[in-house]
Amino acid sequence: MPANPLLLTVLLVGSCLLTAAQAPAPAPSASEETSPLTASSQRVCSSMLGGTNISLVMVADPGDFTGTGEAVHYLANLQNRVNVTSSSFCLSMAYGSMLGNPVMVVATGIGPTTAALCTLELLQCSEYIKEIIWMGTAGYSPQQGGVIDTLRGCDAANPSTAITRQGDLCITPWAVNWDCKLTDWGDQCAGFPNVCSDPTNEDGPEVSSLYGQCIFSTYTGADMALTMEVQAAAGAASFPARSDNLNLYEEEYWNITSDSTGVSYTLDRPVKPWNYTECAISDSQFFWAGAPWDMVSRNYSAVVVNEALGMNLTQLDMVTVSSQEDIGLVQAVGGWNSLVGSGGKQVPYTIVRTHSDILHDPIESMGNGTWITSTQTLTQNFEDGYAFAIATGSTAVLTTLQRRCQAANGVNATVCSYALAPIYTS
Repeated sequence: MPANPLLLTVLLVGSCLLTAAQAPAPAPSASEETSPLTASSQRVCSSMLGGTNISLVMVADPGDFTGTGEAVHYLANLQNRVNVTSSSFCLSMAYGSMLGNPVMVVATGIGPTTAALCTLELLQCSEYIKEIIWMGTAGYSPQQGGVIDTLRGCDAANPSTAITRQGDLCITPWAVNWDCKLTDWGDQCAGFPNVCSDPTNEDGPEVSSLYGQCIFSTYTGADMALTMEVQAAAGAASFPARSDNLNLYEEEYWNITSDSTGVSYTLDRPVKPWNYTECAISDSQFFWAGAPWDMVSRNYSAVVVNEALGMNLTQLDMVTVSSQEDIGLVQAVGGWNSLVGSGGKQVPYTIVRTHSDILHDPIESMGNGTWITSTQTLTQNFEDGYAFAIATGSTAVLTTLQRRCQAANGVNATVCSYALAPIYTS
């Protein structure tokens, strides 16, 4: 029996494994137990990653959804690029130098299982990895705390003007599985057609005995340091401008909403990085839309932040961010870091999710606490929305790497300059 059977199980997932025909290795010494790499796997890892102290910049979508790959701006700034074809689970990998930093750009493919498998394969080379920065697009709550909410009462709308805008960012190390709920059709739809109704779930993501782990709220000091570094870079970044199409769509959306709420919403603001106490990621492969489900998701977002930080937030405090892959990433990295422990090579990570679309249509008041989805037709431009979200998320990550480059080489160093690929035109 190996000294660590769980470690053996993990090492069977990917390209850095030993073949079954090899003789079993002797029990490791105390000094070796913190390293999962053998001499042969070290050679594989060095070849696959192209060096040491590598920043993994990871995305999911290669362009299957809207035609714009989430890695397009990273690959445009990757110098001395080498494409890697030896992966068993990752869709594409390429390494090189990005703004003076050794970087590997990885596309996992869409979905949480795909993301987890690719991440576990890469983590077998953890001693060569500096960090993981995940970037992707997502649907967002239209407003922090929701436009309406049963906790507030349905007679009046949210008086705040803290709306979200396409291109905004949520930077956080946490995620929750939106699908973890025990419910039935009657509970979900009891309030129909009034969208100021909160669907009832008998058991939510806290009940791990029913679903397994659904709330991913653990973190290391290094995870938070990386999250705050990217947050600071995003706060200082120069983001591209929104297209006329996006501005027109948002103006129409909030004009319809304002007609019912009586609130004057301010759209004249730049891209906003929301921090990890204001937003959280609620993952699902069920592409939902609707104000009631936004309430459920904002509640789950509050749950994961409360568990992480010991806060007492409610859905009235939150922006929810709806995506897919983060629970796979976080479970893989969190499991790996727990496995190797404080004496091994833990890998810090953070997530950058950018606002590509609004999670429900505008809503209208019918009086007496009743709200319905607007009868006015509005069509989101997903191609523009996703392309812009990819551009803003990439800008935040590239600015993070740029600031490191400038700290090492000076603010005017040529190697520290970047430009977005000519995909999104404002």
